[in-house]
Amino acid sequence: MERTPENPRPRFSTRLEPVPLRLPQGKALGPAIASARAPNGDLWILHHGAVVADDPTDYLPHVARFSPDFELIDAWGGADHVPHVDGVSQWPSGPEGLECDAEGNLWVFGYRPGDSAVLKLSPSGKLLLRIGQRGRPGNDDDTQLLGNGATTCFHDVANREVFVSDGYGNHRVIAFNSDTGAFTRMWGAYGKRPSALSPEESFGNPVHKVARGPNGRLYVCDRTKCRVQEFERVPGGARFLREVMIAPGTQQFGSAFDLAFAPDGKFMYVADGINQRVWSVDLDSFAVLGWTSAQLASEGHDNLPAYHKLLHRFSIEPNGDLLLACTIAGFWRMRFLGGA
Repeated sequence: MERTPENPRPRFSTRLEPVPLRLPQGKALGPAIASARAPNGDLWILHHGAVVADDPTDYLPHVARFSPDFELIDAWGGADHVPHVDGVSQWPSGPEGLECDAEGNLWVFGYRPGDSAVLKLSPSGKLLLRIGQRGRPGNDDDTQLLGNGATTCFHDVANREVFVSDGYGNHRVIAFNSDTGAFTRMWGAYGKRPSALSPEESFGNPVHKVARGPNGRLYVCDRTKCRVQEFERVPGGARFLREVMIAPGTQQFGSAFDLAFAPDGKFMYVADGINQRVWSVDLDSFAVLGWTSAQLASEGHDNLPAYHKLLHRFSIEPNGDLLLACTIAGFWRMRFLGGA
């Protein structure tokens, strides 16, 4: 489906701009893996500097907080940041996802084998809740333990329920009471019991994102199967409503990496890491409208890298701009030009 001139699709600049993060002298931010704006406007970034570096002391800890105008406020995280359990660090060895909820608290996820815990932390880094246990993965039927590599969450603060995309090892969304960690519900592709689905029908690995849209529905990125599924919550589970395919046939890591929603509530944006594109989807019709490249223009005068893969995650600014977390080449702004 194409938007007509009377009803144009959103437009973004194809010339990405580096976000002007201000860091202390002698410290660096590693490959950006995720970002989120707090209710007070602070920007949180999860990065891999201390994971991939030869000398991790050159890098900030994994979770960095910046002021609304990109001045570093503080940074924290690491293997000893939260209490060990049975001698095993509960901090992820491979940071994967970061969410900031409506109360300003942070949720941290990991993707490597053994990263089977989700951490809820205060803005100062105090551990508030741990769901699951790192080093003890559960399967698709387990209501206490997560699989290896839960990826993101949506926290419904009003109803005290957190929905977790679970993830690299499992094939489901699972929800818990966000204060006690008690299990509340789970579902797989098409709203069915995850372990009852065939490999062809089930979510692939990873289930890479769960988010609430402006209409109150929940949206799930099935990354390697190149689709986003839409659900409405019902008692004890979720009802499947519809799905949209994003660049079907994309190989390797798939196309449906992350989601954001336009400030006016009309459009869903999908981060396509492999193809380095941002796709626009009309929320009413659930039709793909087109894409904007997340690479630089093919000709220019900037002394900047030509590729920014992987486009792992993004977050949306109040003015509609997108902040792109690219795992190889940093953190970038894609300007919203209008058209929505």
